[in-house]
Amino acid sequence: MRRNQKGFTLMELMVVIVIVAILAAVAVPLYINYVKDAQRSEAKGAIGAVITAEQTYFQANPSLGYTATVADLNVDLSDVSHNWDISVSSADANGFSVSATGKGPTLGLTVTCTYSRGAAPVWTES
Repeated sequence: MRRNQKGFTLMELMVVIVIVAILAAVAVPLYINYVKDAQRSEAKGAIGAVITAEQTYFQANPSLGYTATVADLNVDLSDVSHNWDISVSSADANGFSVSATGKGPTLGLTVTCTYSRGAAPVWTES
């Protein structure tokens, strides 16, 4: 007597598992890079806000130059403060440097912009 059995063979299941594993091996690194790029974009947006605030500060106080204190600037960084520490360094009358250092989920990431009057900003990421 021949029974009519329905189901998948072991070979068919193994082929499906291999295909899913290959897709996962390709997709996971791409997803991780996509998340890091999005986090860096968030930092760049915050740094852009600080640059604009620094330019406004310089226009209001030309004799003081740029400030190295973020608190002196009229900029709201509360939306990025849970992921990034924003700091200004090397501020003088000719330019400044703004750094975003990751914390929490962005730990280990750093985005820096060096701004000089009359020159294009220089961005570095790590």
